Amino acid sequence: MNYDDRTLFFNKITHGLIVGFISPIIFFALYYLVRFGQYEFADYLNLLIESKKLVNVLSLTVLPNLAPFMLFINSNRYSAGRGVLAATILIGIVIFIMKLI
Repeated sequence: MNYDDRTLFFNKITHGLIVGFISPIIFFALYYLVRFGQYEFADYLNLLIESKKLVNVLSLTVLPNLAPFMLFINSNRYSAGRGVLAATILIGIVIFIMKLI
């Protein structure tokens, strides 16, 4: 297939980085609303920290990045896919450091 610049307008690494960082935040908020909506957000965070489950929940929030990554790769938007992958790796490094602490 021939793709011109108009069909690949969403093909920049910065776009992928933005999607890659926002997707886990949205998933974390949805997890909070669905599972612990009756609690205040600060109480929810304290519950996760005290029960030592914060790292586990944060590591699960990276999974939804698979959907935009596959969407970008399958639509030949490789630069945006690299951005999502870079954001996922950066978040993974932060989670790994949090796990060590």
